[in-house]
Amino acid sequence: MRRVIKGFLVISVGAQIAVLRGSMLGNQVLRRVHLGSIVSIMGAAAVAFAAAPAQQPAKSADETFLDALQGDWTMAGTLGGRPVHYLADGRRVLQGGFLKLHMIDVQLPPKYEAEVFIGFDAKANDFIAHWLDRFGAAGARVVARGERKGQQLVIVFPYTEGAFRDTFSWEPASRSWSLLLESQSADGSWSTFATYTLTPRLHR
Repeated sequence: MRRVIKGFLVISVGAQIAVLRGSMLGNQVLRRVHLGSIVSIMGAAAVAFAAAPAQQPAKSADETFLDALQGDWTMAGTLGGRPVHYLADGRRVLQGGFLKLHMIDVQLPPKYEAEVFIGFDAKANDFIAHWLDRFGAAGARVVARGERKGQQLVIVFPYTEGAFRDTFSWEPASRSWSLLLESQSADGSWSTFATYTLTPRLHR
C-alpha cells in the first residue's frame, strides 16, 4: 500500500512539476511572441518613417523669382555700343543656396566668360551677388547687394573706381529676361554700360 501511495505521490509531484514547467514555458513563449510583435511593429514604423518623403518648405516669392533664371539661354545685346552674343545657363548650386548664371562668348576662342552667383538672404530680406569673370580676383573683391520689386531685381556692386548697377527684369509672358548694366560716374550719374536679352535656347 505504501509503495502504491508512494508511487502515486511521486507521480503526482512529477505531474505537478510538468504542469508547472509547461506553464512557465508557455509564459516564456508568450513573452517572446509579444516582444517579437513589438519589435516588428517598431521596425515597420521606422521603415515607414524613413520611406516617407520629407516635407519641403514652400519657396518664397524671391526664391521663385530666382528660379526663373534656370535653364539654357541665348544672350544677345550690346556692350559699349558694340553687338555681343553669349550662351548662358542658369543652375541652382551649393544645395540650392545660390543661383549660378554662367555666360560665355560664342566666339572662338571666347573673349569673355563669367559666372554670377545670386542668393536671397531671408533674414536680411535682400539679395547678395558675386560676379566672377576672366579678369580674375581683382574684380571679385566686391559683394553686391540688391532688392526685388515685382519682376525686377536691382543689385549694386560698390567698386572703388565706380559702382555698377545691374537690373534683372523677368518677362513671364515671353519667358525672357533683360539685363541692364550701368556704371556710375564720379558725379553720381549713371550711364548704360551694356544691355542684354536672354531668351530660351532651343536644343536640336
